[in-house]
Amino acid sequence: MNKPKSKGAAPNIARPRLGESVLVRAPFFAKPTVSLVIGLYDEDTNDIAVQAFPVGRDSLQIPAIPFFEAEPDASVRSAAWPA
Repeated sequence: MNKPKSKGAAPNIARPRLGESVLVRAPFFAKPTVSLVIGLYDEDTNDIAVQAFPVGRDSLQIPAIPFFEAEPDASVRSAAWPA
């Protein structure tokens, strides 16, 4: 899997495991939706790849979305955090 462009030094947080459930907020979803982690990158980024399962729509892969230890504030438009 190709690594996304580096966004600077990533904070040191616990990384999710492959297959772990996470919640995802993104501009193309009306509200946070359940996703599965399908890809991890090098430790220089907190981006993960997920397979999202929005209600009423086909599933969708997101190749790089920032992972947070807890739900970030509403100003962060795209984020993933533990379910």
